[in-house]
Amino acid sequence: MTKSKNFGEFMKAVERYAEAYNVLEEMQRNDAFDYVPIGDQKTGVIGEAFIFEYLKRQGRTNLVFGNPAQKLWDMKYSAPNGEILVQVKTASAFAKFKKFSQIHLTPNELYLVSLNKQLIPDNLWKPEGYADAKIKIRNGGKVAIGTKMPKAENDVTSGFTGIKNIFEDFKQQFPELYPNEGNVTENY
Repeated sequence: MTKSKNFGEFMKAVERYAEAYNVLEEMQRNDAFDYVPIGDQKTGVIGEAFIFEYLKRQGRTNLVFGNPAQKLWDMKYSAPNGEILVQVKTASAFAKFKKFSQIHLTPNELYLVSLNKQLIPDNLWKPEGYADAKIKIRNGGKVAIGTKMPKAENDVTSGFTGIKNIFEDFKQQFPELYPNEGNVTENY
């Protein structure tokens, strides 16, 4: 397992962000702060960073992020049979319904990251496909709409098919995040 040298710095920033996020969440639900909009801001960035590091620790090569204008995929890596395009969708414990924005069907791999209130993954799903009723044509391309975070591998209401829970594998790759899981622990 190859771990990024500066992953600990990222985790410290996530901890600080989670603290601030919790305060903002309380303000969003308090009428005295009616000028603070409701929203789930940077969780997507955090989810993508976790998946990038996860893929890196699994030995994926030539990992790169797409640029902000790239809407069809979030990152890509090299595989023996060609380039693999990856899309990541993230929802946090702060999101009431855990619904996703439209998902472009272009990527080879899709990861669904659930974050707890400390903005650490508390579940990770990798679906194989989409329910037919969720697929629509938008701007000339196929997208899945109306999907949400699965609750179980057989959760047909999520809009996904062939849902695999890969959270146990994720935890094995991040022993520093889950010290009570029987892994060897280390500080990040």
